[in-house]
Amino acid sequence: MPHNSITSIMPGYEKTAAFPAPKIIFVTDHKGNLLLFNTEAALTVGVPKEQLLHLNLGELIHNGTLNTSYTLRAAKNKCIEQGLVRTKFKTETLAVSRPVFNPSGDILYLVTTCVAASPERKKHRDGLNQRTSPTPKHKIQVFGIDTEDIVAESNTMRTILNLAANIARLDSPTILYGESGTGKEVLARYIHRHSTRSNGAFMAINCAALSESLAEAELFGYSKGAFTGANTQGNIGLVEAADGGTLFLDEIAELSLPLQAKLLRVLETGEIRRLGSCVNLTSDFRLIAATNKDLKRMTEEGTFRKDLFYRLHVVDLVIPPLRERPEDITMLALHFLKKFNTKYNLDIALDNDMLAAFQHYDWPGNVRELRNAVEKYVVFGLQDNPTQFSRTMSGVAHQLAQPNYVKSFEGQESLKQVMQQFEEQYIHSILKACNFRTGEAANRLGICRTVLYRKLKTFTGIEKFKNH
Repeated sequence: MPHNSITSIMPGYEKTAAFPAPKIIFVTDHKGNLLLFNTEAALTVGVPKEQLLHLNLGELIHNGTLNTSYTLRAAKNKCIEQGLVRTKFKTETLAVSRPVFNPSGDILYLVTTCVAASPERKKHRDGLNQRTSPTPKHKIQVFGIDTEDIVAESNTMRTILNLAANIARLDSPTILYGESGTGKEVLARYIHRHSTRSNGAFMAINCAALSESLAEAELFGYSKGAFTGANTQGNIGLVEAADGGTLFLDEIAELSLPLQAKLLRVLETGEIRRLGSCVNLTSDFRLIAATNKDLKRMTEEGTFRKDLFYRLHVVDLVIPPLRERPEDITMLALHFLKKFNTKYNLDIALDNDMLAAFQHYDWPGNVRELRNAVEKYVVFGLQDNPTQFSRTMSGVAHQLAQPNYVKSFEGQESLKQVMQQFEEQYIHSILKACNFRTGEAANRLGICRTVLYRKLKTFTGIEKFKNH
């Protein structure tokens, strides 16, 4: 949920014991349709979260849930609006609504924060109303807020989000651990949005995508004439661009040892030197790193610097794979389905069999794979044979439900081993049904042919399958 500091939302407002950070936060479009909100917002108005997302603020006023809306006033007047809002439960909150504009001057969305009303806050609100004039629309810009909401129905993910919100208050380096596709960058953006640096830039780079020859220039920049083909004016690096904001280094384990040493120096001194330059520059940024590898083990193997590891290892969060938080699967699937329906102007639904198949599947690609599976489901729904993808995933659920399936894997050491064996057997059955035509089998499995070949090689090889 997007979250700006209270001082940035309300000029002159100091966060103290009497004036704590806002508890209620929500985002709407210019018509008052709710786009994002936190749990406290739903609890305050007494509407379930799944229903609130489909409501409009005008409807909440019409049915008596709210007595007024400063969000709608802010949308109409195109300026910051604030005042007391009373709910049907007779509670009062001090609401501050701020519109966010695009370069053309049109409202992108409105961010509203609320704190419980008290005599001191009412007095403070009155003082603000006297001092605050409408803000020119071309100057109202909020950076670092993305609309990719985090779905957290499981207790595990809710705990992680609470920890992340607490971590966001600090400037300490943070490491996010998790398998590929678990949403490490999404969580990094969440931390950035909740930090005091939320108005600064969020600079993200996948270290595995940095070529050895240009990695230093990408991270630290270069001066003019630093190397053949360099920009004649020089170029700013990612570390420098993150000044005042957050630098996110995904797959940090892929950084070369020389670059690790240079990154360590930047973290310790706050100074950077562009490639080909002898001038030191300063950059004040917060570092969040992510990896799916065991950095501690890498330090023991000599592939990751110990001094950098201990410099980074201040705060760490481990994001569990999707298979370990099944409560999130259905809500994530519906969340992605809604996004794709909106994007393509469709009205496709997920049937119960499909949702059951999603629940039983192992999701080795985690949230990223689930998102792609939902998009694939939408794509198949537009074709002449919309049940093709459903058959593939439903076949997984059907096989898992068979007593013989469970019995055949008795004695295995872990769920992961069981799922790997099932995947091998299921792919074998599809190949056999397709007379080992890999293209047809890949289509039925809903994967690319190259992915199928890679899986076959990972299992036991194509020849073994053909011999059966």
